[in-house]
Amino acid sequence: MSKISTSLALITAILSGGVALAHPQLETSDPAAGATTSSPKQIRITFNEVVIPKFSGIEIKDKVGRAVAIGKSSVDPADKKRLVVPVKEELSPGEYKVDWHAVSDDTHRVKGSYSFSVTR
Repeated sequence: MSKISTSLALITAILSGGVALAHPQLETSDPAAGATTSSPKQIRITFNEVVIPKFSGIEIKDKVGRAVAIGKSSVDPADKKRLVVPVKEELSPGEYKVDWHAVSDDTHRVKGSYSFSVTR
């Protein structure tokens, strides 16, 4: 491989690695992953970059897989990196799984999940 080819391959690898890091990544959540809490009135998820609420959201399921009623996703007016989703029902004690998806200005969709528990 010539020096030019090697240099181009290295530059391409560096640039493509930078693009991958530009996708939204979950930074914090409330309730937090693994937390035990009372029934939340909303789920708040903060990402490392601004998310588009129209294309971002969550689904909450109980331990048997039943979906929990939630409201429309929005961003916190004070922090456009924070997705806020109202929980429309009181959660019974038990474990819940949050499946989230987010789209930022780069239009790439990412997804993930975490769990938390509810006590009385």
